[in-house]
Amino acid sequence: MQALTVKIKVKDSQGRVIEHKEVATYAGLLTRAHEEGLKSIVTELVQVPTAGNKFVAIAKAEVTTKRGVYHGIGDASPENVNKKISLHIIRMAETRAKARALRDAVDIGMVSLEELGGEEGDASVSLTDADLEATNGRDRPPVRREPATRDDRARPAEGDDRRRATDSNGERPPAPMTDNQRRFIFRILAGEGYDGTAASMRLCDAAGVERLQDITKAKASSLIDEWTGREAANGR
Repeated sequence: MQALTVKIKVKDSQGRVIEHKEVATYAGLLTRAHEEGLKSIVTELVQVPTAGNKFVAIAKAEVTTKRGVYHGIGDASPENVNKKISLHIIRMAETRAKARALRDAVDIGMVSLEELGGEEGDASVSLTDADLEATNGRDRPPVRREPATRDDRARPAEGDDRRRATDSNGERPPAPMTDNQRRFIFRILAGEGYDGTAASMRLCDAAGVERLQDITKAKASSLIDEWTGREAANGR
């Protein structure tokens, strides 16, 4: 039986091992999905790696289970995979896309080993501060906090007032665009010639907002689907 998770090293900026983190494996996610009624997995290559796009392959995956349909997008390049996989960029992009869709399908929040550039059984893979920044918030290890003092408990936490105002109608505010989505979108925009401020303005204009932080996760997902579909149609 395939293990759903494995443990890898977490290193600080000096390369020192500070803890170990549990991550999911593609094989384990696939096994869990079959146990929970997997019906199909469909993938699509939306960007072929070429010198013009710095050999970045982008793939989309659609996972269907008895509970619904789930989507994932994966990218891979020689810069974000290990040396053993650098000759198999397209395969890794597809595996990452499937892993992300499978994680949603089986309700696993932790990042997968393959998303960090490794393969199951590869003990050399480690997680760094950069890796933590590259994954979305639900994939990050819990932040260790000191027990709250009496004064701390009496003082509203940052953002509490905003949450109370937003939730006064009983509805949860929409989730914001994730770090993964933002990086992926900016990579698409860079391929279209937008960089820095120009890319931010282009994204805000497309999303119909004035600030990047006002872009929701749902809107970012919609833009990604639209723009990657356009790239595929243009043969990029």
